[in-house]
Amino acid sequence: VARYVRYSWLLAGLVVVGAAAFLLGSYLSPRRALAGTELKTPVQVTGLDLVDTAGDPVDLAGDLAGSVALVFFGYTRCPDVCPLTMARLARAYELAGQPGDLDVVMVTVDPGFDTPEVLREYLGRFHPAFLGLTGTNSQVAAAAKAFFVGFVEGGGSVAHTDVVGVVDRRGYLRYIYGQDAVPRLGDDIPELLRRL
Repeated sequence: VARYVRYSWLLAGLVVVGAAAFLLGSYLSPRRALAGTELKTPVQVTGLDLVDTAGDPVDLAGDLAGSVALVFFGYTRCPDVCPLTMARLARAYELAGQPGDLDVVMVTVDPGFDTPEVLREYLGRFHPAFLGLTGTNSQVAAAAKAFFVGFVEGGGSVAHTDVVGVVDRRGYLRYIYGQDAVPRLGDDIPELLRRL
């Protein structure tokens, strides 16, 4: 009986040591490289007042607190980059299993045309859970500036920076995904949700 108790304690000790070694190895192993560019100094993007597709006022990151957000600035009449980016975001969202703690947001850079109704109809083509935001020219300009997005209207089109910003659960812009990295977001989303 004493021998059995001694072996049981030895076996239990080995299990504890093995589990501790696994956890330590997981903690010390290098983090998986992400396709996006990490900001060395995250930027707080709360306090940016816009309007959602129901016409209600929204604080861009403040009202999304508790979720990670993928934020793209574009417009509904865009002939190429915007629909391609939204399609890629829809694919990434679905590939990640449509996580409940991830928001995909498009902020228009053409608020004169992109009313809440226009945005709602447009985003519905990509995914019904996607959020659309608009506002006054000055509200949109302030939000774009906070995300390092530039835009200029001319001749019925809008030239704009075409990156996707990743906002953490506390309202800080943490990663930027250029168009070359956006297709890899589907693979990165689980790690982004874990980190942020």
